[in-house]
Amino acid sequence: MSRSPSTLLALITLATTSALAAAPKAPAAHPGCFLLMDLETGKVTRNDAVKCATRLPPASTFKVPHALIALETGVVASVDEVHKWDGTKHSIAMWNQDQTLDTAMRRSAVWFFQGTAKQLGRERMEDWLGRFDYGTRDASGDITLFWLGGPLRISPDEQLDFLARMFRGQLPVSPKVLEQVKGTMTHGPDTVASVRDGINLGGPWKDGAVLSAKTGWYPNKSGDVTWLVGHVASPKGRHVFVSAVRSPAGKAPSRSPAIASAIDALKAHGLL
Repeated sequence: MSRSPSTLLALITLATTSALAAAPKAPAAHPGCFLLMDLETGKVTRNDAVKCATRLPPASTFKVPHALIALETGVVASVDEVHKWDGTKHSIAMWNQDQTLDTAMRRSAVWFFQGTAKQLGRERMEDWLGRFDYGTRDASGDITLFWLGGPLRISPDEQLDFLARMFRGQLPVSPKVLEQVKGTMTHGPDTVASVRDGINLGGPWKDGAVLSAKTGWYPNKSGDVTWLVGHVASPKGRHVFVSAVRSPAGKAPSRSPAIASAIDALKAHGLL
């Protein structure tokens, strides 16, 4: 049976529309810096050279080197050692209880690390920042705030280099300490990001991939800075990544854009 030109046109339009609707959506462009390194080959994927070279406050991503330092120096005896909550009420309910290093990492409990920073002191902290070649290496000023809008700054490129050395076992810490801290970064449904932002960083992910990461958020009038930095182990190999976003001034995000855009980018690369 022959069809009129108008009928054929309608059928073609319908088929095209259906195909487009069924096609997977391309991920949105990353709004900041996204870096990905294959630890086997050293190949780096970078979306914006200028943004990736710009130093920013590390915020809670600094808890990764901080945890390594605290354990290596013995300021924290183990990841399971309990540190008592002093009763000060915090906006995140999970902080209002005793913490171990493991729970403090997963819940990003600032008070825990402010306490260990006081125990370490500026001289020891800066010595270790130098050993790690971490950003500006500056722990001056308030010892409880230097990574939270204080003088310490690090670029996404420098974060990637630090993570690559960490996950290759090239930092000057014991293998035991390194494995303990890496363990605290492996995500599940009880992390601050999962609770606050509604993104379950524990997956389940494609092909059993494992995501180990640390969030960071620095609120500022000139533009909030958010981070997600970490490691992905998948059938495609081992990769470290950095996602960093500075939001427009006066537009505080309701959720971390660095987290959502990082997950999108990692999925686009077939890793999650």
